[in-house]
Amino acid sequence: MLWADYAYYSASWAGTKIPAQDYDAVALKAQRFIGFLTQHRVDESKLTDQIKNAVCAAAEAAYDVQQSYAQIPQGVKSETTDGYGVTYADNDINTKSADERTAMYQAAKQELSGTGLLYRGC
Repeated sequence: MLWADYAYYSASWAGTKIPAQDYDAVALKAQRFIGFLTQHRVDESKLTDQIKNAVCAAAEAAYDVQQSYAQIPQGVKSETTDGYGVTYADNDINTKSADERTAMYQAAKQELSGTGLLYRGC
C-alpha cells in the first residue's frame, strides 16, 4: 500500500509534475527510500502528513531526475555542428541511481526535518 496515493499527491500536496499513470511506480520507489532513510521506523500505523509529504517530495525529485535523463540523447555527451565533432558518453545506470538518491534525500530531508526520523544515533 502506498503511504501517499495519487489523490493525496494531487489534492493535499498539490503536486502537478507527475502524471497519474507514472505516479505509483515513482511513489513506490520514493516510499522505499523513505523507509531506508528512516531506518524503517515508519509503518502504516504511524503515517503523518510529514511522512506523506516526504514521499510526495521524494517522488517528484526522482521523477525530475528520470525526466532529465530521458531528455539526453542515448550515448551522446556533446556534439558540435560546424566542425562536426561528437563525443559519446557511457550511460551509467549507477550515476542515474546516485542522482535519484541525492535528489530524493534533499527533498525528503526538508519534509522530515524536526520529526526525529532522520536521527541515526543511539
